[in-house]
Parts: sequence; structure tokens; C-alpha cells
Amino acid sequence: MTFDLAAASAACRTVGGDFFDYIELADGSFGFVLCDVEGKGLAAALLTTVVQSIFAAHASRAGGPAKTVARVNEGLLRRAIGGRFATMFYGVLSADGRLSYCNAGHEPPVLIGHDGVQLLQAGGLVLGLFEHADYEAGAVQLTQDDVLVVCSDGCTEAHSPEDEEFGRERLVASISACRGVEPQAVLEWLFECLNLFTAGSPQFDDVTALVLRYRGR
Repeated sequence: MTFDLAAASAACRTVGGDFFDYIELADGSFGFVLCDVEGKGLAAALLTTVVQSIFAAHASRAGGPAKTVARVNEGLLRRAIGGRFATMFYGVLSADGRLSYCNAGHEPPVLIGHDGVQLLQAGGLVLGLFEHADYEAGAVQLTQDDVLVVCSDGCTEAHSPEDEEFGRERLVASISACRGVEPQAVLEWLFECLNLFTAGSPQFDDVTALVLRYRGR
């Protein structure tokens, strides 16, 4: 195994609108996805099921992250679900550490590498709204002990009792020293930081995070 991975989700209501998933591809690479559906509760959960099924149908045969994401967008548009939309980050990691990805309007994942922190933003628009949306793939080369943190905007938009957002800068600052750290520990630390920041304030959105550490060959 060339990587370690951990993920967790805390729904705002009884059911949530976020999901994460993984898939082993025919060429030996590993695909992983985190998706955030607009809205909360049952309606969002139903759309989440639709998005996840479309993703599963295309991920193994679409020919890369950008094409897979484009197929998900097309599938959602055909269903025309009341103007609802979703954001998605889909990454494919090969054994040599090459990570290709597509970010469809999602909170940019944070890559903690040997050269510092990088945000993964290449991709395109949110899913389910724009018929002629174009999606491009980005690519980065991971080295041993690099850590990637993917989260939903429920993390960055969490509020303190003073109504201040946790924000992207605070997210990066809280995990920037986590290169080489076990993913489960990074995940627990991130949720602890969020809990301390919100200090019992009501949770207004689903909070989901996925952490991957590349172990090298």
C-alpha cells in the first residue's frame, strides 16, 4: 500500500448532504471523491444518493477525473432536480505518487508537501447548473509523507459564538504542520480545532473531511 487514508462526516441534521467514496481503478490507481450537495436534510440526502450513483457508474470508465466529473454534471442536468447543485473534488492517485484531480467548485483541498502548502483548485464550475460547463484536470507529484486534506465548506464556514467564520486561512494554519502525520490523527485534530472554535455554537452545515498521506513506493 502506497498511502494511508481516513475520513469522517458529521451531519448537521439526522441525514446529511455530504459524501465521500473511493474506488480501485483497473490500472491499479486509487480514486477518491468528496462531494457536498447544496442544502441540508432529507432533500440534500436524496440528491446525494443520485450524485453518488452517477459517480459510481462513470468513475471506472470515464477516462480520468475531468471526464468523470463532466459525466456527473451531465447526469445531474438530465435529472433537473429543482435547481439544486453540488460541489465535488475527485482525485486519482497512482503508485508513483502522481495525483490527477478535478475540482468542481469545491473548497480547495490543502496539500501539505515538502515545499510547503498548496491549494488544489484546477477543475471547473459546480455540478448540476451549467449545461456547457468545461472541466479540466490538475496534476501534482506527491513525495513521501505528503498529506492531502479534503473537506466540505462546512469546515471553513463553521462559526464561533462571536459569529466569526473558521475560514480557509485558519484551516491551513491548523494543519500546516501535519506533513507525515497519520491521517486519523490529522482528522481528529481538525475536528478538535473546529469544536474548540465553535465552542458549542449550533452546527449549520454538514462537516466532512478526508485525509490522505502518501507513503511512497
